[in-house]
Amino acid sequence: MLNIIKYRKKEVLIIIFILSFALIATYNIYYKFSSSESTDYNTDTLDVTFNQKNGDQINILKIIPVTDSVGLSSKSYNFTIKNNTKKSIKYSINIFDNNKLYKKDDCFNYSIPKNIIKFSIHNNKEKSNIYNLSDLINGNVVNRIIKANSEEEYTVRVWISNDATQTTGTKMHYHGIIKVVDEGTLVATTIK
Repeated sequence: MLNIIKYRKKEVLIIIFILSFALIATYNIYYKFSSSESTDYNTDTLDVTFNQKNGDQINILKIIPVTDSVGLSSKSYNFTIKNNTKKSIKYSINIFDNNKLYKKDDCFNYSIPKNIIKFSIHNNKEKSNIYNLSDLINGNVVNRIIKANSEEEYTVRVWISNDATQTTGTKMHYHGIIKVVDEGTLVATTIK
């Protein structure tokens, strides 16, 4: 009888150890995954969280023309804008060329023409609007007001127009960057 009790205690301890190890491992995996898959930016009044590891960067690495319906199901760039203040805030969303990356890679000559780059943007309450990148004035996509203590989620998709005449698969590519600007002056920058 004493042997059975001793054996059961040993089994319980082993089970507790295995469960503890599994919980700690699961927590560490979740923490690593969640921290590597989002990038936080902020201004004095807005918090912007990009849900991808590459943060605010948009990249098209080769020319593959597709229809708008296929483009609307392409890779998405998701981000959330949160107003942590007690007043409504004006903000804008802009898409610019990522000149730092073009300069770093010395690839200005391989930039895809903006007139064949299409994109869509929508927040969680609206349908997608489709634009040509060349139609933007000063890179401006959206101008809105976000209410106090609220948040909005956005999805951006970028693709090559089906009307493109450039050769498929060339070295041409596009490096863009999404900028959220608070009250027209403060650009959301990375939290480090």
